[in-house]
Amino acid sequence: MSGRPGPNPGPNTGPNTGPKIAVIGGGTMGLATAWALARRGAQVELFERHGHIHAHGSHSGHTRVIRHAYHEGSDYVALVSRADHEWTSLGQRVGEQLLVRCGLLEFGASDDPAFMAAVAALGEHEIRHELFDAATARARFGFRVPSDWPACLSPDSGYLRVAPCLSALRAEAEAHGATLRYQTHVRELILGGARPRVLLNDGTCVAADQIVVAAGAGSAQLLGPTLDSTKPVERLQVLRRVQAWTRAAEHLRPGMRALPVWAAFVPEGFFYGFPDNDEGISGFKLACHTSSDPELAFMYEPVDPEHVDRTVGDLDLQPLRAFLARYRPDAGEITATVTCLYASTTTEHFWIDQHPSDSRVVIATGFSGHGFKFAPVVGLAVADLTLEGHSKLALERFSRRAQ
Repeated sequence: MSGRPGPNPGPNTGPNTGPKIAVIGGGTMGLATAWALARRGAQVELFERHGHIHAHGSHSGHTRVIRHAYHEGSDYVALVSRADHEWTSLGQRVGEQLLVRCGLLEFGASDDPAFMAAVAALGEHEIRHELFDAATARARFGFRVPSDWPACLSPDSGYLRVAPCLSALRAEAEAHGATLRYQTHVRELILGGARPRVLLNDGTCVAADQIVVAAGAGSAQLLGPTLDSTKPVERLQVLRRVQAWTRAAEHLRPGMRALPVWAAFVPEGFFYGFPDNDEGISGFKLACHTSSDPELAFMYEPVDPEHVDRTVGDLDLQPLRAFLARYRPDAGEITATVTCLYASTTTEHFWIDQHPSDSRVVIATGFSGHGFKFAPVVGLAVADLTLEGHSKLALERFSRRAQ
């Protein structure tokens, strides 16, 4: 995977004179943090062990859902709205479409608590949506929705284009003075003393006024030696997930391209997907976020991010093929796959908080497979925590105490 920064939004007006902040991790949240801090005048030095946009972490797969109905908790809804605004404004500044508003179709049984919570959040927050029955959903969108299930369309939702999003964050971070060091592996955090430090693999030690750890799947290994490992939240789990693309018969592809993003709350688990498009890989994309099948319990077994098996086998594809056969048989056969990693907390809520033994270190990790859409807001929250010691954007549920 590759990506190039978008158009430069203009040079910084002068050298940054704020505190020196080391950001560890240059993926989604690391870049968003560097972007937010540099725009506020901090001297930002970011360290990323891989290149700009890569397949080793949580942002592989080319597209990510942005949804405004949030069954994980209605307090996320205001954050999604803020993130929507930030992505839209950023896209306008760099001259690139980052957010595609193709809508979001959700369907499930009327007694499914997660589905009904998502619908309730739409009503509570007065977000545009349309409720309809299964027959209408089948006729309009082609999914084989069971006859007694409701469906909901949120027209302002859609998907984010991963490479343009990350390149836009990079372009503005660098334009505002951030130094981004790729192919640079941080081996260890050294806390205490006059200033916290990061030790690089080549033996170089870099001191900073403050440090942000946003290393995704690598956060647990980096933080482990500095934390009380007896506490579950401090043993972040890294989970392996598979995304797949299908190719429908050519005469069906125009209809597949016109689909909204979709989310299915079905007895087999929680599945989601995207219209047929040409974002990185051509085709109709789908993934299984959670499964109720005991044979797929391996989906919840933690993996070592350093040695994860990225080969996609038949067992990985079993839930996707079963979903397609039951709910979307016209989508065609699976033609491409990728693996990505979830860095998950025990609650599946984000972990955004100061380090328990050194407040000069801020932790931003555990985005649990649903964080990409929030990246600009996470960056702003981390910048607040780093520079001011608190942030209204860092919900109480994101704190270490709440995990």
